[in-house]
Amino acid sequence: MNMQITMKEYATHLSTFYVYGCAVRDRTRFGFIADRWYTDEEVEAEEKSGRSRDRRNKHLVTFFRNGDSGKQWGSTLLEEWATVYIGAATKPQSQFIALEMEDTSAFVVGSGVSYMDTPVEDCKGNPLRGGIRRTKMIEGYAYVCGGVRSVGKRLGKGEWFSHSQAIPELADWSDGGFDDIAGFSENDLYAVGGKGDVWHYNGKTWQQVSFPTNIWTRTVCCGGDGNVYISCYEGLTFMGRENRWKKIYDGGISLGFKDMVWHEGKVWCTNDNGVWTIENGKLARAGGLPSEIYVCSGSLSVNDGVMLMAGLGGAAFMENGQWHNLFLRGEMEMAVRKSSAP
Repeated sequence: MNMQITMKEYATHLSTFYVYGCAVRDRTRFGFIADRWYTDEEVEAEEKSGRSRDRRNKHLVTFFRNGDSGKQWGSTLLEEWATVYIGAATKPQSQFIALEMEDTSAFVVGSGVSYMDTPVEDCKGNPLRGGIRRTKMIEGYAYVCGGVRSVGKRLGKGEWFSHSQAIPELADWSDGGFDDIAGFSENDLYAVGGKGDVWHYNGKTWQQVSFPTNIWTRTVCCGGDGNVYISCYEGLTFMGRENRWKKIYDGGISLGFKDMVWHEGKVWCTNDNGVWTIENGKLARAGGLPSEIYVCSGSLSVNDGVMLMAGLGGAAFMENGQWHNLFLRGEMEMAVRKSSAP
């Protein structure tokens, strides 16, 4: 299968790194967050020095489909950042944004500029009451959700709109907060997390949803069929809307789902171990995926008619029912080693 990356681009932007997050800005622009992959010797040295493995260098990697061959990929080093989430926006400008979970640092690239933005917690309209856990594009804007039931919308450089004040804080912060957010529109949002803690925004107020389990909720998807899909610990999954819910999967998946998105008439779900779909209320392993695509499971993002999937094994995207491979980590790392051998 042809890969849309040159050896030089891979060696510069992705070698010794692995992807754990992705975002689609539009059908021609994809973004990734990649973490540094350490050898056994590097891990030993890291442990001896007392450095935190959570603070390994990250790369914000971008891909432009319409770029000239050999000039389609770029990257920015995020030095000693902890867990990073990547999102995208087309409003107020078309950009990628990388957000650090703990100190809420923000780096923005796109529309001809790249800059370190003000940390979210120091911005005008700061929505955060706990750490960042997810960023999603909703109607073109970048939204975040996080600990202690935080929800916010990025308005522009150094400025956010906070939904958090309209949502009661948790009595016990250890009960969690919001792990995911999705919306049919900006006036029809769902935020989920904690022990069956589900909230709905109707354009005026936030209200807690009567949800049929107190199992920890992980991911939410607002489907093109009008249903909301919510998945919990070990993949326990429900479909419904507002206060009406139906269980469609009993769970038993060791990792649960990391992402759920709607694409081409069905829900797609993934984690580091595989890909599933939900169609007509039934969840099943995704069939017919070539092995070169299946190994890219991990994270999903969808926008502008394109679904991007990326993980430990590489990255691929689906458009008009066809899968296209971007890179396979195993093959590229082997090629890099061969090219550098004496």
